[in-house]
Formats: sequence, structure tokens, C-alpha cells
Amino acid sequence: MLRRLNRLIQNYLRPKRLAFGKLLWDRKKIKYSELIKDSRVDMSKINSIIFLRYDGKIGDMVVSTLLFREIKKVYPNIKIGVVTKGGAKEIIKYNKNIDKIYEFKKGKESYLTKQISKESYDLLVDFNELLRINHMKFINKCKAKINIGLDKQGWEMFDISYSRDKNKHISEMYGTILKILGIESFDLSPAFELPNEKKLDVNEDYIVLNPYAASKHRTLNKENILKIGKKVLERNTKLVLIGEPSRKLELEEIVKELDNSNVTIAETKDILDVASYIEGAKKVITPDTSIVHIASAFRKPLIAIYRQDTDDTNSKVWAPNYEGVIQIFSKDIQRTGEETDINKFDMKELERYI
Repeated sequence: MLRRLNRLIQNYLRPKRLAFGKLLWDRKKIKYSELIKDSRVDMSKINSIIFLRYDGKIGDMVVSTLLFREIKKVYPNIKIGVVTKGGAKEIIKYNKNIDKIYEFKKGKESYLTKQISKESYDLLVDFNELLRINHMKFINKCKAKINIGLDKQGWEMFDISYSRDKNKHISEMYGTILKILGIESFDLSPAFELPNEKKLDVNEDYIVLNPYAASKHRTLNKENILKIGKKVLERNTKLVLIGEPSRKLELEEIVKELDNSNVTIAETKDILDVASYIEGAKKVITPDTSIVHIASAFRKPLIAIYRQDTDDTNSKVWAPNYEGVIQIFSKDIQRTGEETDINKFDMKELERYI
């Protein structure tokens, strides 16, 4: 009840905050109209682009890597900068298509915008549909000549607005951005690669099981983890469990209950270590999370488990967009003000694909 009440309050306050933020920061001193022609950027006059991915979402960054690759294919001399944080920063740490990475830190935004503004970026691309006040301020203070934003028609600080079809895969939105940059032919697959020092030397098949997601409603419970683990081991295939350090004790209990020498816990220090296990896997099993997108980058056979909320298009928009993917959906029915439980899927359906 409290969660539902809080959600109602936030929904009420959100448009008021947005209006206040726009009043403060939705402005632009200089308009560089000569850099725009027919709602597209005149790329002959563009030397640098900065992308804002300050949400730090790993899966989003994996998908975004296609932009950097496709731009460099056509405009190899353009400087590409990316603002990001956390695990998403690790994803692009070794990306050859990115010239500079800026780490977004809460409370340090002014210092960062001063640094970015001194570098005089020609073009800024933002991906947020709903901007918070601090993000509006950040974009304004970066002082790029041209700002491009998602569904920002009528905004003063944005020179070009693009949109996305919420019933189509997210990569289609990136295709829209590429067209704005004068690129008509492109590859919409992710461009995420591991450096050689992060690659595993493996000589046998194994299946990766990631039981966890950011939300408890999208995380597999212990009962289902054990059922999936037992079924994998029945196939005489090694099972590798992955999870954050905070999950170590729980994973150790699961290994003990499975009581089989063919099950191990992945030794990982960062998201690139996790990705190395995924790259070497025979198959990956995971709920809807960043692991889906990393598996997609490597085109791994994948069993992805989703909730099936009535107003949710996530399984379409952020789906693994290639052959060799099985999507399993929870049978839980969404109730007003409550979240559905991912664990109410048909285990027999999943077991058919292991």
C-alpha cells in the first residue's frame, strides 16, 4: 500500500518538477542553424560528438556500442566522447571507436561540465525520454553547438528531436539517430568486444546461469535456481553460476545443495570478467537483465526469462534481437499497484530448451 501511494505521489509531482526544470534550464544562448539542414546534421561541419549515457545501465551501453562503430565507419576522424558511470564505463573501457570517456559522478557534475565545455563539442546526443532537473542543467552546461534529444519537440535547448516506436526493437531508434547524422546504411548489431587479456581459455562446454536482476521481482528464487541447475547437470554439462559478490553466500549454499562437481561459481571482479564467461559459454540462462544484452553481443544461444505485464513492451523493445533465443514468460497476472513475479513461469517449458 505504501509503495503504491508513493508511486501515485511521484506521478503527480513528476510533471511539476519537469516544468520547474524547464523554466530554469531549457534555454540556449546561441543557435547554430548553419549546422542543420532539413532536420539533419550537416556532418561536413562536425568534428566531435559527445553521447550522454549517465544512467550507468550496462545493457543500454552494450546496445549503444553500435552507434560508435557505425559513426566511425563513415566518419573515422570524428572525435567521440561518452559520459557514463559504473559498470557501463567498464563495457566501453577498451572500445576502439571511443576517443574519450567521462565518468559521471553525483555531486561532481559542475566540474565535469566545465571540462566538457572547454573541449567544445559540436554535437551532443542524449537518450533520456524524461529528463530530471540535474540532467537538464548538465546538458545546458556542456555547451555543445547542437543538442539532439528523444521526444524533445518544443524544447529550446534541443535543436533536433528524434522519436522511437515503443513497439519496435531499441536498435531501430539508434538507426534513426544514425540517419540524422547522414548515415543511411548501417549494422544494428552491438559492437561489444572483450580485450584479449579478459578472454577465458576454455576447453570444455558449460552453461552459464545468472539468477539475478536489479529488482527482486525479476530475480529467480532459490527453488527455481535449483531446478534449473539440476536439469543442466542431468545433461552432463558443466554449470557456471554468476552473481555479484553480495550473492556469494547464497550461491555457495546452492552449490552445496546441488552437490555436483560439475557446478562452479564464476570468479569475477568486474562486468568484463562476467562477459568473459558468457563469451565462452555453450548457452546462457538469465532473467531479463544486462546479461541478455551481453549474450546478444556474442550471439550466444540464450534462454531469457521475462515478466509479462499488461502494459509492458520491454520483451520486444529490449529483446535479444537474433536467432537462437528462447523467451520464457511468467504466467503471473499483473494487479493494480503491484509488480508481477518472474518466478511463475512454466519450468517444463524452460527445461525443453536446456
